[in-house]
Amino acid sequence: MRVAVPILLTVLAGCVMHVPLSGDYHGPRSLPPAILAEVPDDATVQVLVQLEREVRDAPHFDLRRVTVPSNVDAGASIEFDYYDVDRAGRTPVIVLLPIFNGQLAITRYFARYFANQGWAAIVVVRERDALDGMFDPEEAIRANLMEYRRVLDWVEQQPEIDPGRIGLFGVSFGAMDAVMLTALDDRVDALVVAMAGGDLASLMMSTNYRRIVRRVDGMLEDSGMSREGFQETLARRITTDPLALAPYVDADRVLMIMTRTDAIVPLAMQEALRAEMGAPETLYLPTGHRPSIVYFPKVRSAAFEFYSRQFAQSQIALAVN
Repeated sequence: MRVAVPILLTVLAGCVMHVPLSGDYHGPRSLPPAILAEVPDDATVQVLVQLEREVRDAPHFDLRRVTVPSNVDAGASIEFDYYDVDRAGRTPVIVLLPIFNGQLAITRYFARYFANQGWAAIVVVRERDALDGMFDPEEAIRANLMEYRRVLDWVEQQPEIDPGRIGLFGVSFGAMDAVMLTALDDRVDALVVAMAGGDLASLMMSTNYRRIVRRVDGMLEDSGMSREGFQETLARRITTDPLALAPYVDADRVLMIMTRTDAIVPLAMQEALRAEMGAPETLYLPTGHRPSIVYFPKVRSAAFEFYSRQFAQSQIALAVN
């Protein structure tokens, strides 16, 4: 069995196709003033409880739950797990955004890996149910992005973290949030997203993710609307969309992980997002959404290698300037 696992991983790695950044890419577009005006820049963070409680000891890092005040809901708070590595000097940090159902197993899997490599990591905890804002998605999308920016505000205040080496990581719906956050916040130095798509209205109507399918069917029954009418309504109500913001992301700082046989985030929607972003460096996995878990060891090592390259380039640029 010990021999079979490395052999299996070698075979799987051979099935992954790597595509470099498009040679025709000429850089991101400038974010329009109208969009910037819609994203308040509140960089003042009064930490409620910074290291509130210890979650678990590990050989190479201390894992703690941190709470900061919400910049969306007065009296509410934002929580995240902070992997504080035992390392001299300022360290890079990877901020990992939650998947749709809010479960933390996937983001913690990757965070532990980055922390064991000597980098700080942050796993954001989302308390609200993503389905609660489905009929008014724009407000929910903006609230998430605002709170993620508050996490970046906290990161900037930590003396042990290098604010010039902030990586962002997301899987599935967390990846879509990560794309939008990167477009809106220039503090993100490098972005790795897996199974991200664009056009949220179409995605919600075409995905086979059961929780969304059940909610859509219930809303259609309650409203009496047709599927086409409901999709048009969603499209009108969603202006903050990964597809709309993708051109403002620097594709040179992005690694995409795409799944060829995905029915939760269809490949066509992943490809549409990649095209709008300028065709960044991409790994294609020959699998669907959930089966992609067998490739996670490959994804995490590819992500680490990509972040390392980007952070090194950032340090060189800083030294030159």
